[in-house]
Amino acid sequence: MLAALAVPGRGAAKSALADTGPLSDYCSDVGVVTVSADRKQVRVCDLNARDDLQFKADFATDNPIDPTIYTVKAPSGGRESGRTYISRVKVFKLCVGRMRISDIVWDQFNPSVWIARLS
Repeated sequence: MLAALAVPGRGAAKSALADTGPLSDYCSDVGVVTVSADRKQVRVCDLNARDDLQFKADFATDNPIDPTIYTVKAPSGGRESGRTYISRVKVFKLCVGRMRISDIVWDQFNPSVWIARLS
């Protein structure tokens, strides 16, 4: 399941490895995902409501009993947060999509960011 997060999208570089503190990943200056320093909250922001881009973050936690990949999607021009209560975020990835007639086509994926310190 985490392999899906580790597979880079079209033309993307290899997965990144991060250390500590609040962690972020960006798409130009129009979208951002941030994981809090305690690794319990993921926030996705769409910084430009006037374009057709959409942003979401896929993330997984260090809970071996629940190997689920969670998703947090930002509304156009807004932000949305997701929270873990028992475990901590272990890996996350920013995904970029484009609005089509009735749905979003997710076609750009930043490299997965693996959090090195799992304390």
